[in-house]
Amino acid sequence: MRTTYVLLAAALLPACNGSAGDTTADASAGTGITGVTGQGLTSSTGTASESDSGGPSSEGSDGASESDSETPTTAAPPTSTSTTGEPTTATTTDATSTSTSTSTTTATTEQTSTTGVVEEKCPCPDLEVPLDDGIFVLSKTAQLWKYFPQTNDFELLGPADCGLLPSTFSMGVDREGFAWVQYSDMQLRKIDVTDTTQCSDPGFVPMQDGIENFGMAFVSNSADDKCDRIYGNHYNGVANGDMVSEFFSVDPDTLAVVPHGLSDYGLAEVTGTGDGRAFLFAGPDPSVLVEVDKATGATIEVTPLPGVKTGGGFAFAFFGGDFYFFTDKDSDSTSEVTHLDYDDSDGNGVQDLEVVVEDAPLRIVGAGVSTCAPLIPQ
Repeated sequence: MRTTYVLLAAALLPACNGSAGDTTADASAGTGITGVTGQGLTSSTGTASESDSGGPSSEGSDGASESDSETPTTAAPPTSTSTTGEPTTATTTDATSTSTSTSTTTATTEQTSTTGVVEEKCPCPDLEVPLDDGIFVLSKTAQLWKYFPQTNDFELLGPADCGLLPSTFSMGVDREGFAWVQYSDMQLRKIDVTDTTQCSDPGFVPMQDGIENFGMAFVSNSADDKCDRIYGNHYNGVANGDMVSEFFSVDPDTLAVVPHGLSDYGLAEVTGTGDGRAFLFAGPDPSVLVEVDKATGATIEVTPLPGVKTGGGFAFAFFGGDFYFFTDKDSDSTSEVTHLDYDDSDGNGVQDLEVVVEDAPLRIVGAGVSTCAPLIPQ
């Protein structure tokens, strides 16, 4: 939501990731940009009711990230339980509140133009590759794709040309049109979504505060302050427990890690929203959706995800009021897509959970939605 300030003439009011290979489509995409439509995909009887908005996967012996799953070093009892089953049929789930905390926000000063009108800070650009019509997804082999929730189609944008070993861990997308890709060796690179050959080193120093790979996403400061920054959750191999993993942000100017507190999940991906909320997708099994206080990392609410198995790689994103989970449950280098009707847009009183794509043309280890993306169904 954009806030408009009107200045009266009489006075000025100051307002301020497993295996190295993906599918054939993923492995051969370096020769050019191609599109893959939903016609080649097998989906469940339901389709996504709207378009929904990265974090690490686990990689087995490699050390997982936002995508690849790994065996946790310790496993405290899960916060909530769920039934296990193949997610090929629609199921429902109710959110279970486990704790509450108060979120704080950071105010951002806006600038006033010479005409006396307050200019929006951090506006969304008009790009050739729009930031508000889909979810950017990352393959294990460093290819950037786009998923369109309204049609369940995938489009290849191109391979990342960063001069690093093409083994990726997680990803977040900012509101300026750059995908921040985290590699398995903890290096962070910035890729232009309109031209994936344009890759730069933003200067992030790995291993700050002992943090290795981490789930990551861009989150707005608040509902009124759309400027965003990276939030991360250390992927330390501890599935869950009381305050087991570091939750932090990255200073947008210095790229220094800023500790916020401890979360209850150490095998989790992160996603954020344009109104300042932060969520974790935690596994391995049973997996859960967790809203966290981004100021402290404390758990606000836990939603069970029955039948959603992280498998050989996982990621998720929030888009248009709902969540989309990308999981390689069979560890076969192709992800399935599961849609959670988080806002109950169909009005049936439950948060329907169903598989909408059985076999994506890639194994997804990172997903990112710009905070320019819609918060409600389109």
